[in-house]
Amino acid sequence: MRISESMRYRLFQSCINSMGQQLTDIEKKISTQKKINAPSDDPLIFARCVEYDSDLSVGTQFNDNLQRLKTLVGMYDTSMSSIDDQLATLGEMAAGYDSVDTSLRQSYVDELQGIIEHLVTVGNTRLGNTYIFGGQQADSSPFRLNNDYSVTYMVSAGGEDATNIYVDSSQLGQYGLSGREAFYSTTKIAFGNVSNAYQGDIYSNTGSFAYVLNAGNRTMYLNGAAVNLTAGVYTGNTLAQEIQTRLGADYSVAFDSTTRKFVITNNTTGSVTFNWSNAGATAAGVLGFDAVDSVVAAGETEMSDLDTGRGAFIVKIAAGGATTGALASRATYSYSTDGGLTWSAAMSVSTGGADTTAGDIVIDATNNTFYRNGAAVTLANGTYTGAGLAAQMQTQLGAGYSVSYDASTRKFGITNNTGSVVTFNWSNAGATAAGVLGFDNLDSVISSGNTDTGDYDAGMFIDGSGVPNATNNRIKFAFGTTDTTLSANDTFQVKDLSVFELLKNFKDAFEAGNSTWVSKNIGHIETARSAATKTNAVVAFQGTRAEMLIENNDARKNRIEEEKSQLVSADTAQLGTEFTVLLNTYQTLLAAFSKMQSITILNYLT
Repeated sequence: MRISESMRYRLFQSCINSMGQQLTDIEKKISTQKKINAPSDDPLIFARCVEYDSDLSVGTQFNDNLQRLKTLVGMYDTSMSSIDDQLATLGEMAAGYDSVDTSLRQSYVDELQGIIEHLVTVGNTRLGNTYIFGGQQADSSPFRLNNDYSVTYMVSAGGEDATNIYVDSSQLGQYGLSGREAFYSTTKIAFGNVSNAYQGDIYSNTGSFAYVLNAGNRTMYLNGAAVNLTAGVYTGNTLAQEIQTRLGADYSVAFDSTTRKFVITNNTTGSVTFNWSNAGATAAGVLGFDAVDSVVAAGETEMSDLDTGRGAFIVKIAAGGATTGALASRATYSYSTDGGLTWSAAMSVSTGGADTTAGDIVIDATNNTFYRNGAAVTLANGTYTGAGLAAQMQTQLGAGYSVSYDASTRKFGITNNTGSVVTFNWSNAGATAAGVLGFDNLDSVISSGNTDTGDYDAGMFIDGSGVPNATNNRIKFAFGTTDTTLSANDTFQVKDLSVFELLKNFKDAFEAGNSTWVSKNIGHIETARSAATKTNAVVAFQGTRAEMLIENNDARKNRIEEEKSQLVSADTAQLGTEFTVLLNTYQTLLAAFSKMQSITILNYLT
């Protein structure tokens, strides 16, 4: 085959063009200091670099989230410190209230009004257009100050929780703090209205709030199949354990005491459906789930929609009278569990057995049995004082036991004098007397010479029942035996502690000069401060965690950038040498090309 001049010309030209392109590529690599600038440079390395860039972009977003969280944490820390400072001021005023004159007491009222106004402003703090205590309704102010200095929380029950944000590719974090967490406590308290005529003592086992499951509220549905929880009396943690037991090993269940919500984690390999909309899912309400089915992927969680422990009670004296004496002659009360919309029938007030002149603990077929060493002990039906019921318990237990009742604590004590270990089976489903006697449903193993003391106040529950149920939630309410006169329409409450309500009540007490109310409720101030301190610790943990995650993300970012740099960074010294060699060659070729003879028409034809 003959190589024509035109072919030779084209080959020479192509070689020069190729070398020129190589020079351009090297120039670009030197200027960018990268050896990979386009997919054609190295498709595999270029694809890996795209993955690195994606990881860096996501990491930047996580860090932006965490930096915003750190900013919020600083604002929350200031807010919680302000709450604690104002409560400390309230404590100082309350502690010295009896020793100050009328003019100073009025100044206390003015100061408390200022404190309430200040804390409402704190509660309505904004970061940009976001109300930091607004939870999931962060576009509007969460607190409203009313004319009487009461404060209304404007966030719906379903929108109270703080928003969750991703702080890592597979990890959600709480973005801040809800107004309920900051200004309310999960600790229940019992208190009377400042305007009550009754100034005596009230008693409630507020720390014994329980979830009571029965045949009407114990069923949930999983993938269309009924899951029946065991009827009984539970704390949040023990109910979580019961749910996990019934769901089986493929699920884990926890109770978040801060939000009082249940968290169910699906550890199966596929999605599952909790059929809360099923008409038979009677446990949905007590567990805090709304009537909407939830499809939960493998590894994901299902959390209660609502706070499950917010149950509160209002007690109103229906007919005035004495707190002691024969039941028929006592004052009567009604109770409400829905904020006063509906009221129970009136019943005689209770002293929890502390009245020595007449009994008010009713033992009947529904609550007359407890168990010792697995054997039933049956109490005689009747109406007892605390001391009288202690004597009845000792009679039924027989020789080897002594039973006492402490009127100051309203608790029974059973002392084992048998010379051997005995077990009181309070967890036995048939131990119906446990509640009225004030014992938790946990067995007690008592060695000889030791005493099994009640866990909470003895006596009837707030609804007049002798056993815990879904209405009373194991809450009792009793009156003292010294100041014995109750007046109609006096009101009392058992509810979650609210900073704003506490401040408002003290303002009203200062304004009315009600030093008795002040002295009886001063302990709630420290309870509120403890709750604020606990919440601030949660906020501090969020901040510490955010800083740790930012450090981890920064370290990961540096590692990715280093790996990427090693893949794409150019050796500029070597490229400079290559460029010089190519440039010299290129210039030589150009010179040679310029000296080529002209191509004749004959060359092109051939």
